[in-house]
Amino acid sequence: MSDRISNEFFKSKVMSADEAAQFVNHGDKVGMSGFTGAGYPKALPTAIAEKAKAAHSRGDDFKIDVFTGASTAPDCDGVLAEADAVNYRTPYASDPIMRNKINAGEMKYQDIHLSHLGLQVEQGFFGNFNVAIVEAVRITEEGNIVPSSAVGNNVEYLNAADKIIIEVNEWQSLDLEGMHDIYKIQPLPNRTPIPINRPGDRIGTTYIPVDQNKVVAVVKTNAADRNAPFKPVDDTSKKIAGHFLDLLEGEVKAGRLKYDEYIMQSGVGNVPNAVMAGLLDSKFENIQAYTEVIQDGMLDLID
Repeated sequence: MSDRISNEFFKSKVMSADEAAQFVNHGDKVGMSGFTGAGYPKALPTAIAEKAKAAHSRGDDFKIDVFTGASTAPDCDGVLAEADAVNYRTPYASDPIMRNKINAGEMKYQDIHLSHLGLQVEQGFFGNFNVAIVEAVRITEEGNIVPSSAVGNNVEYLNAADKIIIEVNEWQSLDLEGMHDIYKIQPLPNRTPIPINRPGDRIGTTYIPVDQNKVVAVVKTNAADRNAPFKPVDDTSKKIAGHFLDLLEGEVKAGRLKYDEYIMQSGVGNVPNAVMAGLLDSKFENIQAYTEVIQDGMLDLID
């Protein structure tokens, strides 16, 4: 772990998850990393859940508002929901325990478009943020955070929060460093277009700068992301993919598309996986892609 925390100040902040959870209090607004089961904090949610259970057993209130990038995992959303530790959740949750609490009216939930929440946090829609809890691959000599397998709204939460807790996860590969492109969008009303014209354009940094004065804890972890497998591609998905590939072939014949200049944007699920499986055996080469999440079919195309 010594190669993961290269800054002496951050080394002095290393503590256990239970110790770090003491910085999270009833009524806090907490911004967490995490996007579809990737890059979410692994230790703090359980520690916060245990703190909530202890408070409830004493007859005390303990609930927090939880903001993330998207869905997380049972060891984040699930444990917090089971402990009745969440008052409000946004922008997206898929954990069954949390979903049942929301549908029963036991937890407030706001379904905000994933691309809108960061701006709303930045513009002060939710007021003051108390704590940001983010996962990192490592902390650089300069005290910058190298994100792990997701970024989500980390930049906005780190900027908005009064206190910062960083989980440095040894399970996450150091080879992730260099994959991120962290770009701070200008605040309104002076915002300009994001200068990305091709999928391969890079416009930012590979790390997130952090205000060290706000860092209260660094927690070492070694735990895997939620790697839930997709269902096998079924016949219906294959048929839909076939129709889409026929459309692409028609565009080539009409002169509106070339086999070696295809730029696509893929979504998540069985149908995009089936389309990308079909592209493997097609005439298309040197494909470029924008995608929200890298899933099985995209990895096969890269290989």
